[in-house]
Amino acid sequence: MMERTLRENKGSALRRAEPLHLLKELKAILYLIPFLVPFSVFYLWPVLRGAWMSLHVWGIQGMEKYVALANYRKIFVNADFYSYLWNSFYFVLLCTPTVIILGLVLALIINQNIRMRTLIRSVFFLPYVLSVSVVSFIWLRLFDAKNGPVNALLHVLGLPVDINWLTDHRFVWWAITITTDWWSVGFVMVLFLAGLQEIPTDHYEAAKIDGANAWRRFLHITLPGLSSVMKIQIFYQIINCLKLFGQVQIMTGGGPGDSTNTMIRYIYVTGFKKDMFGLAAAQSMVFCFIMLLIAVVQFKITDRKDG
Repeated sequence: MMERTLRENKGSALRRAEPLHLLKELKAILYLIPFLVPFSVFYLWPVLRGAWMSLHVWGIQGMEKYVALANYRKIFVNADFYSYLWNSFYFVLLCTPTVIILGLVLALIINQNIRMRTLIRSVFFLPYVLSVSVVSFIWLRLFDAKNGPVNALLHVLGLPVDINWLTDHRFVWWAITITTDWWSVGFVMVLFLAGLQEIPTDHYEAAKIDGANAWRRFLHITLPGLSSVMKIQIFYQIINCLKLFGQVQIMTGGGPGDSTNTMIRYIYVTGFKKDMFGLAAAQSMVFCFIMLLIAVVQFKITDRKDG
């Protein structure tokens, strides 16, 4: 009898708790609405719309006919796809290490007790607030082969050569990398600065007492302390570099030849120059899948190292 009474009391308590639990879930959903609405409008709907367009011949006047996976087959039999995909990854290999190393070095310098550190930090961060168009036009002028300040500086340094930075395939990627590094390094620096300030100073003091020099303190305290920030930086820079478009479009137009044509510009040309929006949507879906795959692999590697 007593056990039955206890079961009934427990059951009634659970029934009373159910509405409260549902109310909490409803509140959580309501809190998410301000995020879910813009996410659906600006991210989810364009992806679904792009996936639908990729299955059709779609011109500037709209849908013409359903072609199933024909657009995807065109992508993989076109040699340009592999060439432009390689260009995108080549830029990742050039830009990601350089901007992260430069940002880390600047953060280490500014983190010291130096004069005018706030001013120096602001000067390096300032380019990041500029638009890609402004940055590209600035460096388009700086890299001018005849009257550009970059070549003038080389002459001052005793190198009497006029390098065609934007028309010579040997130098063009370095010009785009320098432009992008100058634009992005301030953001990288600020994130590293935030990470450095989270490392307890007593770790460095203990290492000094133990006789560790600056290099050993950097290897065994600073780098491990920045591991989380470093992972975020690498992930962000890889994805950001893969999305390269503005610098190439303004500074080189994909040239010389097709040597700086990237996947994003390839998609742009297919859609807006060739009026093949269905094929461009398919290219976007493929490239989006590649970036998603990179993100998943990177997270798997990170989780394995953390484990």
